[in-house]
Amino acid sequence: MIRSLALVLGIVVVVFFLAQAPRSDKKSLRVVDPASDVQAFSAKAPGGAVPHAMPAGWRSTVSSYDEDTGQLRIGWVTPKNHYAEYAAQPAPTGGFLPDITDRATRTGTLDVDGVTWTEYRKDDAISLVRSYGSTLVVLGTLRDTASLDELRVLAGRLSG
Repeated sequence: MIRSLALVLGIVVVVFFLAQAPRSDKKSLRVVDPASDVQAFSAKAPGGAVPHAMPAGWRSTVSSYDEDTGQLRIGWVTPKNHYAEYAAQPAPTGGFLPDITDRATRTGTLDVDGVTWTEYRKDDAISLVRSYGSTLVVLGTLRDTASLDELRVLAGRLSG
């Protein structure tokens, strides 16, 4: 009986050690390809500007397209480990901008490569907003931690 108990205890100890998660400080990010969502959005909103060819170090970690509303959202982790998000919706309802920016306050306008964007801020979050025809594009959302310089980089990568 003691040998059986020792054998079972030995198996439990081995399983316990094998089931432990590896100890590492490195966090792995799940990188996604937003190409199919961008293509679906572009078909519904041909005049809307979408991000293309992000610079090295920008990793897209989320991409979603809602066929019912036409809303496209893409998020990146920047080289400085901040989160930058793009959101766009053709013919948005009145609640789109307040919801996506968490009712941020309009603080003025900003020129990025000769294009005027409206700047919104709430707490530490920055949003840049611009219309492309009937499509409203928002760079930086309520979840965003990107700096203004990082949002400028994102704005510079948009094309219609």
